[in-house]
This record gives sequence, C-alpha cells and structure tokens, in this order.
Amino acid sequence: SAEEGLVKVAARAYGLVLVDVEMPGMDGFGFITTLRADPALAGLPAILVTSRNRPEDQPRGFAVGAQGYVVKSDFDQTKLLDMIRRLVRR
Repeated sequence: SAEEGLVKVAARAYGLVLVDVEMPGMDGFGFITTLRADPALAGLPAILVTSRNRPEDQPRGFAVGAQGYVVKSDFDQTKLLDMIRRLVRR
C-alpha cells in the first residue's frame, strides 16, 4: 500500500522509488503528492508505473512531482533503465 511505502521511505534512504498508480487506499498520485510535501523526502526521484494511458494521466503524474511515467502496455526495459540511470545520477 502507499501508506506502507511512505513509512518505509521515511525509515531508510532509497535512491529512487517506482510507484504503481493503482494501489489499495491512497493511489500513486497521492503517494507522490505526500512524498513531495515532506521536506526530507521531497527530492527522492519517483517514477509512476501504471496501466493508465488516458491523455490526462501522464500530465497529472508530472504535475504531482513524478520524474517519470511508464505505461505498462508500452513497457520498454531499456527506456526504464535509462530513466533510472538519469534520475539516480543527479
């Protein structure tokens, strides 16, 4: 769950989080919004992974603070790994 994920990212250092949009309770958009509101976690790179591919979904992901948005039906491992490398080298 997003709530459990927030507890875990607050408890130790991570280089990046991959967050599914569809989760029980809080969704991935809410997770990223909450992450960005916490000064200690606001800079943690985050990529949303989802089946949502409506025109408004990706802009919403970036608006809440995700640095990447991966649609499962268009999954490309090379692109994901390139995105991860770019985000963790900041």
